[in-house]
Amino acid sequence: MKTEFVIIGGGLSGLYAAYLLEQQGKDYILLEGRNRLGGRIYTEDQFDMGPSWFWPDMHPRITQLIDELHLPVFPQHDKGAFLFDKYENKAPLRYESGYAGSPPSMRVAGGMQTVIDGIKTKLTDEHIICNAKATHVEYYAEHSAEHQDRYSIVTAEINGATQTIQTRQVIFAMPLRLLANSIKFTPALPKQVQNKFAATATWMAAHAKFFAVYDTPFWRETGLSGSASSQVGPLAEIHDASTIDATNSATSSGNGALFGFVGIDAHTRQSAGNELIKSLAVKQLVRMYGEQAAQPIDVKLVDWSQKILTATDADKNAPSAHPHYGLRDIHSALIPVNQQGWYFAGTESAEENGGYIEGALEAAEMVMSRVKL
Repeated sequence: MKTEFVIIGGGLSGLYAAYLLEQQGKDYILLEGRNRLGGRIYTEDQFDMGPSWFWPDMHPRITQLIDELHLPVFPQHDKGAFLFDKYENKAPLRYESGYAGSPPSMRVAGGMQTVIDGIKTKLTDEHIICNAKATHVEYYAEHSAEHQDRYSIVTAEINGATQTIQTRQVIFAMPLRLLANSIKFTPALPKQVQNKFAATATWMAAHAKFFAVYDTPFWRETGLSGSASSQVGPLAEIHDASTIDATNSATSSGNGALFGFVGIDAHTRQSAGNELIKSLAVKQLVRMYGEQAAQPIDVKLVDWSQKILTATDADKNAPSAHPHYGLRDIHSALIPVNQQGWYFAGTESAEENGGYIEGALEAAEMVMSRVKL
């Protein structure tokens, strides 16, 4: 195969880069290692197992994209009392003043996957290849008296078979640490770049999200918002994750749901196993929200630290604060790499919004301003 651009990674950043290339009529191939698109954006039955919120006042790119795709949105439900779970053998403390985010968090009806699906409809199907894991990228510069030819050969395992693609430019749209851990570069990346990539924590990779789904958001009937904080766990932070139908009215018949970030570290989660964590999480919800929480119609748990196309072993250790993302501090070391036609997107590459879905779009835009069109 031969093309002008190869995009490695079919998450939001890679898809948005493809969208921008498609708008300019450029030839590209997008490789995605999973059997689905979206990367860390992953929705099951309208419930976001990855990122779920955006903030229009702070995130103009994703807001504009959602508008362009004509996707309905709604505010995160936060009306009602807030619970503080401090003692394992006592009822949680209740604060009637509630917990309202500022600025308010917004959700996309049907889940963030609808953004991925919306972008996909704008792309040419033949340019997208799933189950395609890039393993090696090699740069070639051929000189002769008549001409100079520069290109890269991307080697990938596509549905289990090794294939190569010749391309002028490569856009790596994947977590930097995973990139450094899974793809061989010839010539090798500069040592400063290698060290930076290896040291950049993959956002969300150390986390796990748990969902308990119910027929209705029953907690609202007693004046609870669904929001809670816990010091005893296993869920450390809990929010209402009900669908838009349930959010429109406290007495709606739409699906109610509570989701929580699991506060147990990744190593312990792996030792405990998902079924034990699910069981303990439901018991916690019963203690906090009452017996109606004991019989969810479904429970879901996604542990991102165990997803090999998201996290490395180093990502099992969660950063203590939001990391400083972006590549500005290695700009000079990246100049020769960019001259080879290699560019780096993904939210961890974003200077201003790294770690957010806005950062995925920011990084794709930044790369597109640098590639040779």
